[in-house]
Amino acid sequence: MLSRLDAKSQDAIIDDLDFTTMPATQTAVLSSRNKIIPLHNAFLKNGPWEFILTGNSRSYLNLKKTWMVFTFKITDAAGKPVTDTKLYAPVNNIAHSIVKNFSVHINSQLVYHNSVNYAYKSYFENLLMYSNEQKRSTLSISGYSPDSVIDNKDDSAFKTRSAWVKDGKKMQVAANISIDLTNQPRVLLNNCNMKLTAYPNSDEFLIDNYEDSGVKYKFEIEEVYCIVNEMDLADGLANEMETALMEHKLFQYPLISPQVRSFFIESSRLDSPATTLYTSKMPRRIFMGLVSGEAYNGHYNKSPFNFQPFDLRDVHIDYCGVTLPGRPMNLDFGNGKCVEPYLMLQEALGHTRNNTSCNSISFDQFKSKGFTIFGFELSPVPQDTNLFDLVRPTNLSIRLNFNKPTPSGGIYCIVYAEFDQIIGLDYQRNPIIDTVV
Repeated sequence: MLSRLDAKSQDAIIDDLDFTTMPATQTAVLSSRNKIIPLHNAFLKNGPWEFILTGNSRSYLNLKKTWMVFTFKITDAAGKPVTDTKLYAPVNNIAHSIVKNFSVHINSQLVYHNSVNYAYKSYFENLLMYSNEQKRSTLSISGYSPDSVIDNKDDSAFKTRSAWVKDGKKMQVAANISIDLTNQPRVLLNNCNMKLTAYPNSDEFLIDNYEDSGVKYKFEIEEVYCIVNEMDLADGLANEMETALMEHKLFQYPLISPQVRSFFIESSRLDSPATTLYTSKMPRRIFMGLVSGEAYNGHYNKSPFNFQPFDLRDVHIDYCGVTLPGRPMNLDFGNGKCVEPYLMLQEALGHTRNNTSCNSISFDQFKSKGFTIFGFELSPVPQDTNLFDLVRPTNLSIRLNFNKPTPSGGIYCIVYAEFDQIIGLDYQRNPIIDTVV
């Protein structure tokens, strides 16, 4: 006898037998197009580079399709092709790494300004949140070549990047700009004046040469411009949106805002006292890595993305009287006792018990190959980015302990944290930023 599994289960028909339902028709957007945005100011090697992405246009800007394109080459100090046979290459993720920090103004009001660690922000995002297949295909346009071992002249990825620029060859790369407004799906309203300003990193930061050739390299950018995507709406819809904006007084952009901080740990230290990094509210999750002081400040022989354990014994996150993890981990990377932080990293990324996504960082790479990045999930509803968390005002600090003294030159701790954020535009196109709610 046929019966329902539960009386509350309703009748349904499969799509194969539905001959009456039709797809909806899109009538809102009349047209969309890409537009090249040249430099607004004169080009200066050390910046700033200014772009007017919208000039009070009637068109709406599709923010998530905003790109910055670079054409560059690597030469010697005199601007001539490098004749030395030793390998040199741009750092990984070069299209993003060129930029030290961004600022964004809408109608002359500052709405975004990150720290000087934009290269680390974008590297964390591309390394941790994309699969190996995406890194080898989609991200290759940014000059991303997945390393197996960092700071190794024999690594195939380093040799690949070296071949791109050998003998003074020019290379063109493009980076999807990763700032708050471009990482959410809603379009920018028309009649806004949006100015993007970029500041570049130093040549020493952007070039890898692990063989210490003694050559003074020069990173020459020959062209830089932006690509934006504009949309024209049906007149009726555009008028209705303007009426709604006048009625509600404010259109809002809910988003997740990543913030990157760094702090220095002196040499010959066995610990780093509690360092308060965030004082407004609780982040959703945190990623953290350690790099040498020389690499962080720019050095031809050291990759800025070589995240090493530095014989770390314990790492703790303190907030609201709570310590995470709740007990010392007593790590020993040299002897392979580090599975707990690797598991925490994968859980923070949502990869555990998941056979559909992977960031391709193996446990062996995490231990000793330059991929020692720690992850801490702080949200009570992990991975659900469709919900805001309750606002928890707090001071968040990090404590580190080492088995051996920190090396000469010291180390930098890079911290990437994600926060709930709302940006609003009123009917006069004035931006309103609320960092608490």
